Amino acid sequence: MAKSPTSEGSSIKEESNEMKPSSNAFDWKEVEARWTAYWHENKLFNLEMNPDRPNFSVALPPPNITGNLHMGHALNGTLQDVLIRLKRMQGYNVLWQPGTDHAGIATQMVVERKLKKEGLSRHKMGREAFTEKIWEWRNQYGDHIMEQYKRIGVSFSWDRVAFTMDESYVRSIYRAFVTLYKEGYIYRGNRITNWCPSCATSLSDLEVEHDEKKGHLYCIKYQLEDGSGELIVATTRPETLYGDVAVAVHPEDDRYKALIGKNVKLPITNRPIPVIADSYVERDFGTGALKITPAHDANDFEVGARHKLPQPTVIDLKGKLIANEFVPEFLHGIDRFEARKQTVAKLEEIGLLAESRDYTVGLSHCERCQTVIEPLLSDQWYLSMKELAQPAIEVVEEQRVQFIPERYASSYLDWMKNIRDWCISRQLWWGHRIPVWTCGKCGAVDAYETAPAACEKCSAPGAEMKQDEDVLDTWFSSALWPFATLGWPDETKEMKMFFPTTILSTAREIINLWVARMIFTSLKFTKTIPFKHVLIHPVIQTEDGKRMSKSKGNSIDPLDMIDTYGADANRFWFTSVGIKGDQDVRFRAEKLDEYKRFANKLWNCGRFVLTQLEGFEPKGVNPAHLTLADRWILNRYNVLLDLLQMYFQDYDFDKAANQLHDFTWSAFCDWYVEIAKIQLAQEAQSGETTGQTRAVLQTIFEGLLRALHPIMPFITEELWTKVPKSSFFPKDFVSIMFAPYPRPDENLIDDDAEEKMEFLMRVIRSIRNIRQTYNVPASAEAEVMIVCQDEDEMKCLADGAMYIERLAKANPLDISMDCSPPSMAACEAVSSVNIYVPLAKLIDVAKSKDKLNVRKQSIEKEIAKVDMQLSNPDFKSKAPADKVAKIEAQLVELTRQLESVHAQLKVLEVS
Repeated sequence: MAKSPTSEGSSIKEESNEMKPSSNAFDWKEVEARWTAYWHENKLFNLEMNPDRPNFSVALPPPNITGNLHMGHALNGTLQDVLIRLKRMQGYNVLWQPGTDHAGIATQMVVERKLKKEGLSRHKMGREAFTEKIWEWRNQYGDHIMEQYKRIGVSFSWDRVAFTMDESYVRSIYRAFVTLYKEGYIYRGNRITNWCPSCATSLSDLEVEHDEKKGHLYCIKYQLEDGSGELIVATTRPETLYGDVAVAVHPEDDRYKALIGKNVKLPITNRPIPVIADSYVERDFGTGALKITPAHDANDFEVGARHKLPQPTVIDLKGKLIANEFVPEFLHGIDRFEARKQTVAKLEEIGLLAESRDYTVGLSHCERCQTVIEPLLSDQWYLSMKELAQPAIEVVEEQRVQFIPERYASSYLDWMKNIRDWCISRQLWWGHRIPVWTCGKCGAVDAYETAPAACEKCSAPGAEMKQDEDVLDTWFSSALWPFATLGWPDETKEMKMFFPTTILSTAREIINLWVARMIFTSLKFTKTIPFKHVLIHPVIQTEDGKRMSKSKGNSIDPLDMIDTYGADANRFWFTSVGIKGDQDVRFRAEKLDEYKRFANKLWNCGRFVLTQLEGFEPKGVNPAHLTLADRWILNRYNVLLDLLQMYFQDYDFDKAANQLHDFTWSAFCDWYVEIAKIQLAQEAQSGETTGQTRAVLQTIFEGLLRALHPIMPFITEELWTKVPKSSFFPKDFVSIMFAPYPRPDENLIDDDAEEKMEFLMRVIRSIRNIRQTYNVPASAEAEVMIVCQDEDEMKCLADGAMYIERLAKANPLDISMDCSPPSMAACEAVSSVNIYVPLAKLIDVAKSKDKLNVRKQSIEKEIAKVDMQLSNPDFKSKAPADKVAKIEAQLVELTRQLESVHAQLKVLEVS
């Protein structure tokens, strides 16, 4: 069995000098590097399948091989890892299926840019040589992001890293394609597609981004062929008019009824085209007369199909005007945007431009390269979606697949209920080549899982069979990810144990691109759902609420954040973000700093606890020997464990993180550890031998490390190796990750201890508040008088007097049921108790009054200034709402401060 590394690189030792962490500050860089190496060298994450255990499985959304780790990866990876580590500790067989996507367009673009610098192009090289170059690039750089994932401590099933171009995965893809083809779902269609001239491929609707920019609306005169008048047609794309085949008007538009059936002359070329009636036309858009260009507009294509119009193409695959009979010679080979300028100039020259006015134009861009999309008529492969979509709709409506947060089910259903056929072909060379072959002898077309040896129709040899040149959309292969990675179409052991997977955690922007497609393909090919719960994680934005983008230079590198704050601090922040709160979360460096301090707090607490546990042999706690504080912290700890069970079950990551933070920082470190110091000193003085305080420290700290481990794996692994553990754990126990996750013990739930200790803590806080309010020196002991009217509370105060004296520095401490309030004493009330702290001997009253009066004047000036600003009507009407709210909140706070100063001055008045 592997041995755990210490900071010296050897196995855990029992000598006392090995117990305590060696530094006051947590050196996360050294600890993270050492434990990462240990976990991977000992293959601790490799898949284990025990038939006697329950199963939990997750398929990692495969990152592109061109990618680098970004904040979304880090957030999503952390949330999944929290669940994986939790379930592993709870005794499950866990499979976290990792891998990468070949990323057709993105990878081809990267390699083509590289070749361009070398003076090469894919067309010069040919398909086979170019594909070999991509494989070389992939083998050199393709696993880079997987190595980056290790920095955040993810516990993938590292022995099962998959790639969408693996031989077994390709086999799955071709089985899926051929099945769909044979059953008639896949067909070849000549339709309008989204074409990217830069990437030189078609794109699905989901790969296109939409925005608006300032442009122009051009009103063009289309003269009637008979010379009786003209129609004014409005368009934002005059360069496409050469592909016009009609002018459409609404059949009920009285302005144009008399013109329906007549011909108009196409401007510049004078080609006659008909005026047609179609209810698609919006009468109030532009002039109510619409040019119809079936080969360059999806809606026009539908109109043209209804009226059986021709479909001339006038823009080519590179976004240039085609040299054909429809395009005037002066525009042959001209870029589409330059052609727009020249067309407008020509229309002005010949007097056919009626008007050009400013207009907000909706533009579609390629999500990869941001090139403006050109709608083009082209032959593509399509997947018929109506029948496939229906079962995928039903499983979400029936909640067999549940979205968390629930609201994303609505967006999924809206998309699926209005889904169009999916264009699955791409004009690329990198990817899964479409497995359709055409016989060069008889023209037969069919799909095959492997290259055919001969034509099934005419028996022509395989050499006569030509494979389709296109590749499949990357999302087609990704749609099979949850089951193809488990060995489908074979009935593997992994498929039987881990499919359907338990959860999918992903981003909202790929619900339609990926989640929907995994659901319908899984239902089609495996006859079951691919996962039960879909967790949608938030988007991490910049500090000012903008989307992070490398091109804009505002993205934050999570690896830099790990270098600055440590992986555990980053992971704790990601967990505190969770999935159920705000789905747009602004990055806050101060939150990472807070959790870095939290890690240091835990580290320094560990140093104290481990020092106290030197030579200690844990045997559990004895309820007969517990103090009130012991009972209280054990109650708090077990309540925490009960809450953690509920929160993790419901995917309330943020609540789980907050509970762990509050318990660790406040209840354990700030309160119980300080009380433990008092109790340990008492035990040492009295010669007490039960060791109950050390037993409680060991029980809580060891269990707390296990509770924290799924979120903070590095620091917990480091500290846990040094904590004395019960005989349940062998001395060479390999890792905390295999230790059982702590479960609540109902026998240690103690409401009485909670009530009494909470009362004592409120009293101590009140005394501390008085000290802080009146600037009592931290080292000074203060006389405290407590007047109590309740017998039960009186007894509690008497029993807890030692805690009050030590934790509030109260000396002398007088507790009674009846006493006259002293003069010049600060007072606070807790329940039936009045707490008095005489100030005359603690502070210089005169100096304090002078300081308070100066402070009073300063606050009054600030209040006057803010009042003036808020009373100005222009400020409230013109300033942003958030700024007004900020100033109003400032006034409330200043007023509170002034009231506090008045109260303090009143106390300091000599009675």
